[in-house]
This record gives sequence, C-alpha cells and structure tokens, in this order.
Amino acid sequence: MVEARSIARKVFHFSSASIPLCYLFIGRMAALVFSLVLLALSACFEILRIGGRLNISFVTKYMEVKESESRKPTGSFYYLLAIPVTILVFQKSVAVSSLFIAAIADPLCSLAGLKWGKTKIFEKSLEGSSVFFVASLLILSFFPFPTHVRLITAFVATLIELFTPKWLDDNLTIPIGTALVLTFLT
Repeated sequence: MVEARSIARKVFHFSSASIPLCYLFIGRMAALVFSLVLLALSACFEILRIGGRLNISFVTKYMEVKESESRKPTGSFYYLLAIPVTILVFQKSVAVSSLFIAAIADPLCSLAGLKWGKTKIFEKSLEGSSVFFVASLLILSFFPFPTHVRLITAFVATLIELFTPKWLDDNLTIPIGTALVLTFLT
C-alpha cells in the first residue's frame, strides 16, 4: 500500500502543472489569483491538520502524508508557497518553465527512484536524479533558451533536488532556485 500511496501522491503533484498552464494560456493575473486561492486553502488545511482538528481519511489513506510531515506542512504547501513568489519575481518563460520542472520532473524523479533506484547517491538515487535531469532538459526545450542555458539549468536544478536539506523542502527550492539560475544565465 505504501507504493500505491506514493504513486497517488505523485499524481497529485503532477496536477500542480495546471498553474503554469494557466499562466501560459490565460495569463499572469489568473495564475497568480489561482495560486493564491490554493495557497490560502492549503494554509487553512495545514493549520487544521497539524493542530489535529482535521483528519480527512482520503488524504491519510491515499495521499501518504510522510512521517516527517506529520507536524509540519506537506510538500504541496511549500510548492503552493513558491508559485506566487516565482510568478511575481520572475519573467514569464522563466517562471513557467521553473514551475513545470517542479511539477513534472520532481515527481517523475521520485517515481523512477521508487521503481528503479538502486544506486544510492546521498539519500536519493542516481536513477531518479538522471530522470530529473532528462525531464528538466525536455521541459526547458519547449522554451526559447539557448542550448547551453538549458543544459546548465537542468544540471543545477538536478543538484538543487539532490542537495536540498531535509529541513528545507525541495518543492520550495526547485522552482525558485531554477528560476534564479535561468534569470542569471539569460
């Protein structure tokens, strides 16, 4: 059941790609409002959940709240926190590509690590990190960045995913760190 719960958590993570899609097709303000509403709802949920006043069996059963998240916000909260910051601070193609990397490459990396991860690299797997790099590179290829910028950014984003300390959630560091790298390189 743990593996099925992990997969359900990753599918939920993929759904967060709806915000950069909203930014691309509807606009910055719509994406910002959408993300702020989701952040406010998530903050309320987290306050109630952590305080023990809310126990949603679906979330407990299928979404796998990690042991490390039992007394602190879940990774999705940190991603929802990173979204408005990324939208407000960075240029559109930088923000959208960085948010897609967090929404797509991160859960793909995790799924690959669960399925094929044998070569440990720190507390993660070389196989998962390789998938993160390739997925990031593919995502960046949809944007008008020079090839060397795509390669460097995908590599640095992979390092961010790999080396984010446990006390700092990678759902916060990946989109913001990736956007910083892209901004610096372009």
